[in-house]
Amino acid sequence: MQRKILIVGGGIAGLSLGLALEQRGIAADVVERLAAPSPSGTGLYLPGNATRAIASLGLLDRVRANAAAVPSQAILDRRGWRLTETITSDVWARCGPCLSLPHARLHAILGAAFGESRVRHDVSVAAIDQSSGLCEVAFTDGRSAFYDLVVGADGIHSGVRRIVRPDVRPQYGRQVCWRFITHNVTAIEGWTAMLGNGATLLGIPVSDTQAYVYADLTLPAGADPESFRHASLPELFHAFAAPLHRLLERSQHDEARVHFGRLGQVDMDDWVQGRVVFIGDAAHAASPNMAQGAALALEDALVLAEVLAAGQDLDPALAVYSERRRHRVRWVQRQCATRDKMRALPALARAAIFGMFGDRLYRRSYAPLLAPP
Repeated sequence: MQRKILIVGGGIAGLSLGLALEQRGIAADVVERLAAPSPSGTGLYLPGNATRAIASLGLLDRVRANAAAVPSQAILDRRGWRLTETITSDVWARCGPCLSLPHARLHAILGAAFGESRVRHDVSVAAIDQSSGLCEVAFTDGRSAFYDLVVGADGIHSGVRRIVRPDVRPQYGRQVCWRFITHNVTAIEGWTAMLGNGATLLGIPVSDTQAYVYADLTLPAGADPESFRHASLPELFHAFAAPLHRLLERSQHDEARVHFGRLGQVDMDDWVQGRVVFIGDAAHAASPNMAQGAALALEDALVLAEVLAAGQDLDPALAVYSERRRHRVRWVQRQCATRDKMRALPALARAAIFGMFGDRLYRRSYAPLLAPP
């Protein structure tokens, strides 16, 4: 008997799961709270485990044709002195290429493959009742329906999680970030990060002519994050030199749509709550410093689709999903926390550690992710 499945969230996690299920002969309904796909002005860096997952969906050629290859990762200090460089194409060789592209482009590729017209927009979930053993879902448009399984793929601010696990909320520190895509006026060729005291700049090419820029800052204790939303980035990061400071100057131009936000993390003890399961940032959002948000969401989708297609009862299948994902996700979250602490070290200690051990630390951080999920 065909299970009736609802996916809440039409982003990368939700579309990937819908497509992975369809490829295994399983249909799913997908709802998205936004009225239309959002034209995000941010970028995505996809390490080899992310592109391996994309290849499993049959989309690697399409993604590669719309992305920039990123064969190396360099870390500089705020003055532009190189501390370490890793040839990432060698590290990820057995998985897939490291690529970077606009977020909206990957979303469009997934939407075209799944069928964006099949996503019901401007609809979310108002309530979920599991008392009957099924999920009776009340939608925000007044409809209701029964489902065997509901998948929360609706991001760090998951509405599904607020319904079934109101005790689990994103945990925010003092870090805020700005993100935008602009002209690559500095001609950076690889993943390039600059570390300052309580601040980071990152630039990544996403096409032949464009770069994705990410900046984060640790705020003083008690500071209001909202007061930094419209801050002048060139002034705020004035201590940073070439090559990235020139990209910050582009944030003042009309074509650079700057996205502001706080960095948060989601820690859940169990991603399965009866017949509700969580994937992606709704389950385990983490610091972006390992660039694993999209990668883990893609992997979650593939693993969940695989166990649901295996034919076993739903409860054991969901338990297998959790077991297969737990160690990998926990590893990433621990590594993100460790790397954030390392970035917060005094400048001389930070420079010494990255200068002597940077390449080795990179390879150690990502080693468990080289194996298939």
